[in-house]
Amino acid sequence: MRRRRYRKRKQRKSFGRALSTLIALVAGAALMISYLALFLNPSGHPGVMFFGLYFIPLALLNLLILIVSLMRGRRTALIPILALVPALLLADRLVRIGRPEPVESKGREIKVLTYNLGRYHGDGRKITPEAAVAGIREYIDRQDADIVCLQEFALKDTSLFSEILPAYPYRSQHLFKGGRFFGNVTLSKLPIVRSEAFTFPQSRNLSLVTDLDVGGSPVRVYNCHLESYSISFTTLVKRLFRKDHFTDEVIQVHGRLREATRRRTAQVEKILSSDAASTCPSIVCGDFNDSPLSYTYQQLLRRKKDSFVESGRGFGATYSVLWPMFRIDYILLPQESRCRDHATDRIPWSDHYPVTTSFYLE
Repeated sequence: MRRRRYRKRKQRKSFGRALSTLIALVAGAALMISYLALFLNPSGHPGVMFFGLYFIPLALLNLLILIVSLMRGRRTALIPILALVPALLLADRLVRIGRPEPVESKGREIKVLTYNLGRYHGDGRKITPEAAVAGIREYIDRQDADIVCLQEFALKDTSLFSEILPAYPYRSQHLFKGGRFFGNVTLSKLPIVRSEAFTFPQSRNLSLVTDLDVGGSPVRVYNCHLESYSISFTTLVKRLFRKDHFTDEVIQVHGRLREATRRRTAQVEKILSSDAASTCPSIVCGDFNDSPLSYTYQQLLRRKKDSFVESGRGFGATYSVLWPMFRIDYILLPQESRCRDHATDRIPWSDHYPVTTSFYLE
């Protein structure tokens, strides 16, 4: 009798170890595949794209498996360790620990601010559009940036432009008409040489391209609002947890995610083509609607410096929903620049947080 119970316990233990090893292998493989989303065009590799979307949950799952394995003294801990090593190398795109090294002043200092205003809907709190507008104006005035890039800017009457932020004598904008005017606006204390808007098929997203005169030399600014997933996190959770139509909801939601990613990839390619054809240094900033562990970010980072990676501190999240997980707003600087500082201010006037940086253009 004792032998039989002993054999059963041994069988259960063997089965438990085999199952935990299998779970660790599957979770580790899924995380490894998610890294490929940085380098593979999602238009041609939609499966990899989905793994990339779930990078953070997959990393947390592997971390949990690692902790449990270490607590139980199992060799399966080696699997999540190997899977998490690349994540450690990419972690500074999400969070920065310690103080950035000071940068000596050299060259022309430029301060840039980018802010998705969310059409003044606030960050989910009971904030009126009037209060949001007043708060945004006061914040921008206080920052005193040389260049201000705004997305989801809204205005009922374009004749009111002259009354908005008079400290900025130069501006370019591209506004869509939909009840009221909305779109991207670039404000500047530096003279604007030329401006054009890259609009995209079947989309109200755009990139506003503005060439500025900086001490006699041109600098290009891409003020971007790239394709969003057009579905809120709350709506996503509600749809995915409808038990009666779970499979259909998963297919529909992922279909929308795939289409949004396809469009965003095409938008990024247009920006990269323009930047490659230009001979002047450029700043790419705005709401990319994608994470630092995405193909979008990886492509736009080519020949650029991420102001957060260079001079940020703490969590870099810019989207107020489920802070501190989502960083989707960026300022990417010319490779020849030296970044002095970076800030993400958690103010309540939009569902996004503004990003500012000062840098020296050598």
